[in-house]
Amino acid sequence: MGKINKLFFALFCFIFCAFAANAQSIISYNLTRDKLVVEFEENITESDYRSFYLKPENKGEPYRRGLDIQTKFSKNYFEDRFAAIARVKIAQYDTKITRIVFADEKYFTLNIKINDSTMIIEIISDSEKDKKPLDKFGGHKPIVMIDAGHGGYDTGAKGMKGFLEKDVVLKIALLTKNALARLGYEVKITRENDTYVTLQDRTSEANKVNADLFVSIHANACPRPCKLQGIETYFLSPAKSDRAKDVAALENGVVENMEEYSKRTFLNFLNREMVVSSNKLAIDVQRSMLYYTREVFSKTLDGGVREGPFWVLVGAQMPAVLVEVGYITHKDEINRITDEAYQQAIADGIALGIDNYFLNNWVKR
Repeated sequence: MGKINKLFFALFCFIFCAFAANAQSIISYNLTRDKLVVEFEENITESDYRSFYLKPENKGEPYRRGLDIQTKFSKNYFEDRFAAIARVKIAQYDTKITRIVFADEKYFTLNIKINDSTMIIEIISDSEKDKKPLDKFGGHKPIVMIDAGHGGYDTGAKGMKGFLEKDVVLKIALLTKNALARLGYEVKITRENDTYVTLQDRTSEANKVNADLFVSIHANACPRPCKLQGIETYFLSPAKSDRAKDVAALENGVVENMEEYSKRTFLNFLNREMVVSSNKLAIDVQRSMLYYTREVFSKTLDGGVREGPFWVLVGAQMPAVLVEVGYITHKDEINRITDEAYQQAIADGIALGIDNYFLNNWVKR
């Protein structure tokens, strides 16, 4: 081995050993009926772990969800069974990574919360018998209104390969409704088929049933060849950027009953407390959608949380957001947002984002 190669080899060994020596360890872990609580010796952040999802390729194979965490595990291997799902395994994947894998024959999701040096992994089963009552809310089931954008003669954006926005978002809205129901929420939806509902009637119905949250689901578009990609979440506010204005103009196309000055004046008098709550909801939903979609497609782009003058949100007497699940006019992204696994991941993300919002901000209306 040449001198230079030896030098590089020695440097590599030094860095590797230093990392191994300084890598933090798992102090303890505790299994309950539907949670795994892991304690680390130092604070952990979202950048310290990567999630993955393995869909069964053949009938009878289990669903598997897992985490690769940059940490050391004191044991070589651990396996146990959950009441909520079939089993969990923890093992040292390599010298740098601890891998935790959950498996079950039925579809399930993970809800991950981090509190300083504690990671709480909640297992949410798809089984009807495992629906959990929302005791954390004092016996009151929060009501969530899910809005499938457009519908009927209002097709929304016309995408690549003949796909229409109204059809794509309806599928995702129905999956979101089911995901929220599994979490124990009472869920309403503005449309369950290809019918037209006015923008005013969407929030009016939410107000009528005294909904606690309103979430409108849409797909984005841009002139072809469209180069924009990514998931975005908006809350109602005067637009701060040209991009937000363009997206709002696209979604507001069927309602132009108020001249521009009156619109700006109206938006400037929005309930500031409701704007702040909607911003918090948007952050939780955006973060959760990215987490779940990146299990299916690791390069999902983060379009961010943005403000915009969306008239479908006007009139909502509760925190309200509008989700853009991706660009229907992008040649690659259309393949993702029409894929069943990706649509399910978006729905899971919206549902778990809503659940996180309620856990942190719940005030009975």
